[in-house]
Amino acid sequence: MKLKINGEIKSIDHTDEAYFLEDLIKHLGYQPQLVVVELNGIIINPQHWYEKKIKDGDCLEVVTIVGGGSYS
Repeated sequence: MKLKINGEIKSIDHTDEAYFLEDLIKHLGYQPQLVVVELNGIIINPQHWYEKKIKDGDCLEVVTIVGGGSYS
């Protein structure tokens, strides 16, 4: 399956009939509690990742939340 992830085309080996967003995020090595995911232009609530099927040609943007700041 070919997906566009953060602007890059990636091939994902997938043998199951259904492949869900939750599985893909883990497969890519992201920590689910530290990312925001946009699937085909729509931000997906993490509570729904387990039911969102991924299909060939989908476009994802995965943004990692990073803590930080400055001290005065």
